[in-house]
Amino acid sequence: MATNGEERSPRKSTSNGRSSAVDSALGALSIEDESMVVPIATHGDLVLQVEHEIAGSSAHASFRVSASALKQSSRYFERLLQSGRFGEGVRVEALHRTLKEQYRSMDKVPVGELPVIKVQDVGRTSAIKSLTSLCADLLHILHGQDIQTNPLVANLANLSIVADRFDALHFVGAHVARKKFLRTIDGKTTAKAEVALSEEKVRQRLLVAVMLDHRPWIERYSARLIIKGWVGREADLSTPLWWDLPSRIEEELAYRRECVLENIQSIQSYFLGLYTSRERRCKLGYDSSAQCDSYQLGEMIRFFVRNGTLKLQGGVIENDEPSEQFTGDATVLLESLRQVPEYQIDRHHSHCGIRTQILPLLDLLGECLLRVGICGDCWADFRGEYAWMDAKRPLLWKRQGFSPRVLGHGNHHADLRAMFTATERDWGQ
Repeated sequence: MATNGEERSPRKSTSNGRSSAVDSALGALSIEDESMVVPIATHGDLVLQVEHEIAGSSAHASFRVSASALKQSSRYFERLLQSGRFGEGVRVEALHRTLKEQYRSMDKVPVGELPVIKVQDVGRTSAIKSLTSLCADLLHILHGQDIQTNPLVANLANLSIVADRFDALHFVGAHVARKKFLRTIDGKTTAKAEVALSEEKVRQRLLVAVMLDHRPWIERYSARLIIKGWVGREADLSTPLWWDLPSRIEEELAYRRECVLENIQSIQSYFLGLYTSRERRCKLGYDSSAQCDSYQLGEMIRFFVRNGTLKLQGGVIENDEPSEQFTGDATVLLESLRQVPEYQIDRHHSHCGIRTQILPLLDLLGECLLRVGICGDCWADFRGEYAWMDAKRPLLWKRQGFSPRVLGHGNHHADLRAMFTATERDWGQ
């Protein structure tokens, strides 16, 4: 009769000499795979096997990890490995009991006999060179270990995507903040390099900021995308996540961009409305004042048309052809409007044109553009009240009494949003 210890020992598999209990777990490593397992936790009690499609081909990576460390740092693994909740957790717990009875300590269990958890797809990353390196960085952090080098922004963006896949953003964000990775990146980025950042690099920074809760970057780089016009594309699920920013950021950026363009166009419409009304604009009282107004209107229309900001269209027959929206830099558009000449019908009519009137409005709007980015604090803490796209649009906004430098954080945001989202605007004093 066998002893109690022999009864509890698992039978050996005839195929590879290991216990059949191990083979019947979530997965088992082949002898060839064992040498490829990266030891994150030297005495770990679990093998995590990751599969991911990269550029049409499948990549694999395996890691020896600590189940308890993963459960403490990742809500995904906490739920997956919870006893009695999912089959994986039940089977891992049962196999751990069997292995402890055989080896007395999990430290002594060969990696080939550990339970294997297989995970497919780590999220919408870019075409990474090494799945092993990316996942190893994440797992080192989840085990409370340092990674070897300060990561580049692109690497941090991919790391954030994988951390989100495993519901571990809170843990990774705390690690990145503690190590001051983003401050280091700021310190190494010169002013010239900052201005020259491409759209993809700006989007990577904004994704990192949103996912890892680095709020200074949220306002800075969301404003850059809005002003540059790098928004409003159709979502493509085959592209990295920074091309389709999560948490409704992409929609908010597109809406704010639309509001910016509406404001710029409303200034142009304001002056066209003034000079097509019956009210006399030339205040000099000359017999030629009526001709002065007509002259200014004609020159204004010609300037706007040549500038590409006004399109003349007949009203005799309906034309449903949509106008192309301006896709360039909003500051460049404002600068083009600043070039309007000071037209004079004759030497007596100085300062009758719109130049002296429009420049203060363009200055005001230019100053407001600097504050058009998403405030990280308000987006995180008061999104429902703060988001532009969810706010009720004011029927009319008046320039009189408005200042972009109003005191009070909440009042500042509310006043700025009212100006940009209003249905109509009165730019008069």
